[in-house]
Order: sequence, then C-alpha cells, then structure tokens
Amino acid sequence: MEEMRQLLDRISNSGIEVPQSVREAMYALHLEQFTTYDFDGFFHDRPVVFMETENGGVKTISAPHMIVTLLHHMELKEGQEVLVVGSKGGYVAALIATIVGEEGKVILIDPSAEIVRHTANSLAGWPTIDIRQIESIDVSPIELPGELSRVLITGSVPSVPNWMEERMIEGGFVIAPIGDNHNQELMKLEHHFGELHPTSLGPVSFGPVDIVESEPNPLSALEIADLIETLIETCHEMELCGADELQQLGIMADELRTMQEADEAELETFITANMQHFVQLWPMIQLMFAPTL
Repeated sequence: MEEMRQLLDRISNSGIEVPQSVREAMYALHLEQFTTYDFDGFFHDRPVVFMETENGGVKTISAPHMIVTLLHHMELKEGQEVLVVGSKGGYVAALIATIVGEEGKVILIDPSAEIVRHTANSLAGWPTIDIRQIESIDVSPIELPGELSRVLITGSVPSVPNWMEERMIEGGFVIAPIGDNHNQELMKLEHHFGELHPTSLGPVSFGPVDIVESEPNPLSALEIADLIETLIETCHEMELCGADELQQLGIMADELRTMQEADEAELETFITANMQHFVQLWPMIQLMFAPTL
C-alpha cells in the first residue's frame, strides 16, 4: 500500500484531483490479480500490459494518472450502475465496483473472446461485475439493460455508437477517447434534451477497444514517405545530419510516393537497399516507427 500511497500523492501533487473514494479503491486492489506481466512501471505512472496476441496486438491497464482522471470524471456514487466498454484487464471495472458498492453494478463488455476469458478469471468472486463478449462496439448487445446513466469507453473510438446515445437517460453521460487510433480527445458527452453535449477533457492517446485492431499492419509506401518527411523535419530542426543526408532522405520519400502499388516485399527490398542512409538515425527511426511497425 505504501507504494500506491506515494504514487497517488505524486499524482495529486501534480495537480490531478484524486477523489478519496478512488484512492481507497486503489489501496484495496492488487495488480497481480489482473496481469501476469511485470507491473513495477505502474508505480512510476506507466501503463501495464495484461495481454498480447500472437500477431503483436497489445492491451494495457492504463497509467495510474489516467485511471484517476477517468474515475474522477465518472462522478461515481454508491448504488450506481456503470457500463464499461473495453476490459483493461478487469482492473478499472473492479475499481468502479469497489466505489459503487454492493448495491451498485458494473457491466463490462469487450469484443475479444480471449480477453473476456482472461478478465472473467481475474474477476472471479466479484458478484457485482457482469462481463460479456460483444460482436462489436457498434452493435447493440441485445441482453444489455435498456437505460444507461454512466458509460466509460476505455479505448479509442471515432464517435459514440448510436445505440449508446439512444439508451442514455437524461443527465447521463459517456466518457470516451474520441479520435483515430493514435490521437484522441478525452470527451465527456452529457445527454440533455435528446442530444449528447460534448466537453473536452484534454488530448489523450488510447489504443483501440478491440485488441485485434491493435495488431500492427504493414506500412504503405505513402505512410513510410510521410514518416521519412517527418524525420527530415526533425533532423533539420535538431541539426542531426548534414544537407546531403537530408537531400538523400528527401529523394527516398519522393521515390516512395511513386510506389503506391508496391507490395510488402517490394517495400522491404527498397528499405533494405537504402538502409545505409538510416544507420546514423536509427534510434530516432525506432521511436517513430515502433507504434506502427
């Protein structure tokens, strides 16, 4: 508990409000119940992996400051019923269940059968948490209760699904990271007079709800060209290489833009043939490419 207390004190001292109910819930739970991966980084305010797929998909328990932020804005009270979309290993649902108490209820839905199995094991013995697999976040679960008052979406979505808006009671709200798979705005969307009224809670970067969507896909020629041009700008600003090297990177980017129909093997051959131009800048390239490679 001492590590958690120090962590939450640091978060509070940074200016993020830590409600007492959230603090007590985080004291009560132990991370080893929700992940078999190393979680020391959690106490340094970092996300913790709880599952990886064979194809490179990764799902994490969010960094503590983000968990605190989400739960603070959920305005949780005893006896509430809360819908959580996206497992987070069951940790966030367990925190919410602790806060809303024995008279409350948490419904946790996720599109991945593997994650649902993992999370069901983690949440064995939590009678107030009901975990279910769904076809897709965009498809309304038939067995879900008719009205919603508190919804937390824990992965990036382009917009709130229509079925959630239709089932939201007056004064209820959804908290969700709205945007693409890399950058979003954390939004609080409150239901008033038949519409969701958005309030931005700041920029965030969440992975997708479905772990399958987190599996890396091969980059296209245009995407590699865009990344190289970003690399050129960064190198120029930081004076990391000379004019000749920057010119050669620019030529490569131009060539890639003519290779829109190239397949993965052709792109690999092109990159390998030009690898000598990347050697000096490889650490920066790794940082830039890692999220998509």
